[in-house]
This record gives sequence, C-alpha cells and structure tokens, in this order.
Amino acid sequence: MTRPEVAGREGTAGGEPSFRDLARRVDELREEARHLDERPRALTEGLLEAVVEFNRAGLVALVRSLRADPRGEELLLEAMAQPEVMGLLIGHRIVRGGRGLETARVLESIRPYLFSHGLEVDLVRVDGDVAVVRMEGGTAELRDGLRETLLTRVPGLRAVEEETGQVHEHPDRPAFVPLERLRRRPP
Repeated sequence: MTRPEVAGREGTAGGEPSFRDLARRVDELREEARHLDERPRALTEGLLEAVVEFNRAGLVALVRSLRADPRGEELLLEAMAQPEVMGLLIGHRIVRGGRGLETARVLESIRPYLFSHGLEVDLVRVDGDVAVVRMEGGTAELRDGLRETLLTRVPGLRAVEEETGQVHEHPDRPAFVPLERLRRRPP
C-alpha cells in the first residue's frame, strides 16, 4: 500500500497555518454566524454539527485502530502531547480522564467566548485539586468568571491559581497537562 501524502497550504511555516491562527478563524466565523438571519444561521449550525459528527466518527475510528496495535498506543500517546491533537480529542470528547483532562475540556469549550472578550488563557498544569493557568488580557471580572466556571464545572477542583508569564510561550512545558500524569494504568 502506498503512503498517502499530507496536504499543506502555501505561505505558512511548514505549509500549515498555526494552531492559534486556525482557532482564531473558527472563533471569528462562529461569531459572524451568530448574526445571520434565522434560516441561514440554522443551516450553518446544522452544517457545523454534521461536520463535527463526521470528524468525530473518523477520529474515533483512528483512535480505535491505534489502540488495537501495540505500537499504536505509544504513537497515540506521543501525538496527544501536541496541543492541537489533544484539543481535537478533548473537543470531540474522545479522550476521557481525570481532573486535568476535564479542566482542559471545560477550558476548550469556553475558549471562544473568552477570546472574543479579549482573554487568552493556557492551562499550565493541574496539581491534584488545583488548576494553574496563565492569562493575558480580559477584565478582572472575566478572569474571576473563568475561575468560577472552572470551579463549578470541574468536579473536585478546589482552586484556580494564576502563574505569571506570557500565554502560549512555554518552551519547556506543553500547553496541556502531560497525559502520563493523568493516566493510571493497572499494575
């Protein structure tokens, strides 16, 4: 069997737009769609739901195939260390896990709202019942609302602490909690 080529886009580093650029574009289009008349908005939302379900089905099949192969499980864990892959799997509710993954999932679900109101946030880590985040921009009220949302929607989370530093710039640390810290395998 021949190896399929991976399509790229011209004009971007490595042929692909950055994860941040893609997320920003999705957020912009979702915001524009909210202002459409009822019928076009309903069609747009229906199309989006269909595409999401289509993609989810493909991702589930891919994850099942990887888990069925001894080397595939290792490859899957390596891929999940990339924020783009982890965000995709969390967003489609394919990855389930502990408090760290649940915190990341909740954060991803509210990220478009936060971004549209000028707040960028990264989940740095979850230590037990404490989530550590980096935030940039936004009002004090929005930051407090983010903390309250995480505390309300993540079972067992006791505190949300802010770490100083720039959002999206962790050269020595992944944007998401490393999976090996969250996943418990039987002995």
